[in-house]
Amino acid sequence: MAGRETVIVEIGERIKEAQQNISDRPWKAASRPAFLAALEKSVSDLAELHSLFSRIVGEMDKNPEPGKPEVKPFLEELEKLLKLLKRNLEMEKGKRSTAKTANELDKEETPELYADLQHKILASLLKARYALEKTTIFLRRQGFEPITDKSTAKQVMEVLSRKEEELQELREKYENIRKRSYLGYFEEGTVADLEQELGDLAKRMALSANELGKSISFHRSQIEYIENSYAELKQKLDSLEELFSQYSEKSEELIKSLKKERDYAKKIVLDVEHETLQLRNTYTREMLNLQETKLAVKREAERKFSEEIKKLARQLSEQQDLARHFRKVAEDKLKKEHELEEKVKQLTLLCKTKEKHEAVKRHYKKGKKKK
Repeated sequence: MAGRETVIVEIGERIKEAQQNISDRPWKAASRPAFLAALEKSVSDLAELHSLFSRIVGEMDKNPEPGKPEVKPFLEELEKLLKLLKRNLEMEKGKRSTAKTANELDKEETPELYADLQHKILASLLKARYALEKTTIFLRRQGFEPITDKSTAKQVMEVLSRKEEELQELREKYENIRKRSYLGYFEEGTVADLEQELGDLAKRMALSANELGKSISFHRSQIEYIENSYAELKQKLDSLEELFSQYSEKSEELIKSLKKERDYAKKIVLDVEHETLQLRNTYTREMLNLQETKLAVKREAERKFSEEIKKLARQLSEQQDLARHFRKVAEDKLKKEHELEEKVKQLTLLCKTKEKHEAVKRHYKKGKKKK
């Protein structure tokens, strides 16, 4: 149990330190040496986080329980990111070794790549924080509270771990001595030596107990503060659960209302579809009737038009016959007019000839009278 607490506290500290280190300065504006140093530090931090999370997952896999958080997908994603970062780190170091001058290094800087890698690392740290929170909630359900205070957790866990190791060592020595004494194989030293050794061990145990008591009394106030904080947080959690219960009730009411509206909408849609189908059938029938009426009207119009054409053809034929008759009459009239004009010309000529003859005759008569 203490091992899990220590690992969880260490994961939280590592995430916090990594976020502080990577957020101090934007990588986009960093030089190549600063970028390489920051990238190398980030790779180290992420690798350590991967190792710590793997330990937690291994311990949870030993005792599988329902509701265990899925951390393995995050570990796989973190492993892929580590490979990508290591590959970029090797490439950047390779560029640095092959470049001849500092100007070439400055020209080969890619601020967009630096910013993209920084963004990916920050996103991975946020996912790590989320995975840590899920794991902490799961462990709380198992009956213990992970200590989140940095100084208190680290010191108490170190003291407890050291005392457990010393007690285990004393138990082993005691069991070994008891077995040897019982079987008659106790030949190492005299009773005085044994008493002296036991006295030393008792002093060491007393000193350890005193040190542990001091540590516990020193951190008791902080533990009480943590307990009070836990009580306050539990009260807030109860309030949140009550709010969530109210939210669930309202959500159920909303879902029921939405279902009713959905059913009503479905009914309206079905009614509209049925009405649309009826209108479509009516429209189809009307269109068919209209087509039939159109064909009948077309046929009647064609019949009337044909009769009218025939009638007009007859009238045209009669008009043509009449025109031919009039043309013939006109030609005859023109011919008669021409003949009359010829006669008029002849008569005019005769009249002129007669006038001349009369004039000559009168002149002749006047000449006779003078004689």
